[in-house]
Amino acid sequence: MFQRLYKREYGIFFTPDWLIDLMINLIPKEVFLKEEIYILEPACGFAQFLRRIKERYPYLNAKLLGIEINEEIFRKAISSKPKEIEIIKSDFLLFDLNCQFDLIIGNPPYGIPSSSSHYPIKIDFKTKEKYKTLFSTWYGKYNVYGAFIEKSIKLLREKGYLIFIVPATFMILDEFKKLREFLSQNGKTKIIYMGLDVFKPYADVSTVILIFNKSNKENCKLELFEYKEGRIIPISFKKNWRGEIITFKTDFSLFLENLCHYKLGDIYEVKISPRTPEIKNNPYVIKSEICPSDEFIPILNSKNLTCCDIKYENFSGYWIKKSDIKKLRAYFDFPHIVLGLGFRKDGKVASAIDKKCYPWMGDVYHLIRKKNLMSGEFDLTDEEVVEYLSSDYVKRYIKDVYREITYHLSITQIKNIPIPTKKEFEEIRKK
Repeated sequence: MFQRLYKREYGIFFTPDWLIDLMINLIPKEVFLKEEIYILEPACGFAQFLRRIKERYPYLNAKLLGIEINEEIFRKAISSKPKEIEIIKSDFLLFDLNCQFDLIIGNPPYGIPSSSSHYPIKIDFKTKEKYKTLFSTWYGKYNVYGAFIEKSIKLLREKGYLIFIVPATFMILDEFKKLREFLSQNGKTKIIYMGLDVFKPYADVSTVILIFNKSNKENCKLELFEYKEGRIIPISFKKNWRGEIITFKTDFSLFLENLCHYKLGDIYEVKISPRTPEIKNNPYVIKSEICPSDEFIPILNSKNLTCCDIKYENFSGYWIKKSDIKKLRAYFDFPHIVLGLGFRKDGKVASAIDKKCYPWMGDVYHLIRKKNLMSGEFDLTDEEVVEYLSSDYVKRYIKDVYREITYHLSITQIKNIPIPTKKEFEEIRKK
């Protein structure tokens, strides 16, 4: 019955039985060859993985330890657990474990920890600050599962294994760049892409099984697989991975990457609009349902942007004098390409040229043409770049390379979009 329970508090999503069995089947046989092994399940809930291991291997000489923070779940777990399993009530990220493990397996919590009502994992400010000081991979709006990965790897013995089911976002998002580097510096990383369906209907999130083998720094390879129709299919292999973003490859994506000599980041600087708190606290900005006077213009947001077009209406409720927009951002004062953070409903990237030079806020990026030799040799106009970014070619490329991992583009993803010259663009059209 455990898999049918669901609780958003602490980012808990209970693991389906079929997935538990799959992950246990992925444990290398060498783990069970030792006379005594130490197995840990962090954020264990009802200790689903430990119970299943005990059922599958009843004569295994193992220390089985689970750690659970939620009081209600902890009580239920200890009331029904086998005597061979020990469960401790504690915050795994702060709990001091004085031993190392041969295997760490489980389903860590997902979510950004915060005291804000917008986030599911409620953590006070002091605790979050402790997390930040304890974990070297903490960066930006970090998701708590990244900290679980870091601490678990530190608790592994040499040649020990970590097997987690986690969101796929660490593969590509900028917030996880330190985590990817940490993985690449501490052992072998194997990723099995599971797609969107694992936790439906409770959560719409793309997941992967992360299998990490702690080993010396000279053996830091990356293997990417996909789970499809009950089979694990190899996708790619990288011998000397250094923490770069992890993407998929198709014939089309390779064609585009091999054809195009440039990436978008070679030609444009990518800037982000001011966030809502900055707009709210800016002394030059007014919040009003109607325009205060003819001197003011609306501050635009993602609702104003569609493919190749901008609607100069006020959807945000914020206004600023035209003469003051440079005090928000200097690049608001000249025409440039704006690009939406999210995809349109049809999967296309929303981009257009802001010829009226309006101010923007929220999830909108700004492409500022660089003034260097590389950009000087690039011969597409901004209008042609917008046409290309809004095309089915880019839509297909993003889908092929990033699958369903995120519903929006990060700065790194935007910078890595292959972008053609005029001649290359014609070749793309022909093929």
